[in-house]
Amino acid sequence: MGRIANELVAQLRDIARRFGSPAIAALHVPATKLRQRASPRDAEFCAIELDDGSFGLSYVLLGDTLDQMTGRLRAGETLAGTKALDMVAKFTAGSPVERALALACINALTDSVWRQIGHAPQPAGNSLGELQLTVQDHLGMIGFFPPLVRKVQACGAQLTVIELDEATAQRQRERFPEVRVTLDRSALASCNRVVGTSTMLLNDTLDEMLAAAPHADSFAVIGPSAGLWPDALFARGVTLMGGTRIIDGGSFRQAMASGESWSGAAQKFSLARAGWPGWKVLLA
Repeated sequence: MGRIANELVAQLRDIARRFGSPAIAALHVPATKLRQRASPRDAEFCAIELDDGSFGLSYVLLGDTLDQMTGRLRAGETLAGTKALDMVAKFTAGSPVERALALACINALTDSVWRQIGHAPQPAGNSLGELQLTVQDHLGMIGFFPPLVRKVQACGAQLTVIELDEATAQRQRERFPEVRVTLDRSALASCNRVVGTSTMLLNDTLDEMLAAAPHADSFAVIGPSAGLWPDALFARGVTLMGGTRIIDGGSFRQAMASGESWSGAAQKFSLARAGWPGWKVLLA
């Protein structure tokens, strides 16, 4: 993993010296029936629940992460009682499963502190990372957001989608043949706006994608995996981070266990680099 992982881990350790490190109460993964669909889903997430009621989400469709995570649960590995901060350390050099769990813990620990200090991030205004697009814009989309494609097309903006996996790219081309979907990240060079999935934190591609979009005047990182302190992202050139917080733990647990949508138990939020005081100021 790259330097951003080290920065995130160091930051959480600093914060834990003051606020402590709650233990993990439970690991939640999508119910089995949710994965037995005729067509693949674009996104699945696990959740770490802490013993203080905080939650953190993480994407689990990289490789066989979800299958391995499910297998661990079936084998009785609940993680209950483990210090979340100990799991966070795996984000720098762990396996894909360990990094996914570590990111969920990073997000859960962030949620924990936000709850303690009464910080409520601004609810997200729209699902495009607060972007207001016009026909003159060229949006680079890193990772596929199917619900957003039609919104981009409706306003007449140009759209280029960057994927990392050819099989996924081909599947999206078949679903949206009018959209340019490519594995070539240099296609971002002509984009003036970029919105990327928070999965870039898991596969350590954020720095590379930022470098590939030198002319972007806005670069948003959005998705349920982006529930963390945004300072390291903003320092690299990200202009907005949009994440998801679980606001109804009981409903969320039921939804995860039954395979139903948990969107009603969550709230999307956004944090803009402009006006962000920094974590040290916020905790002073």
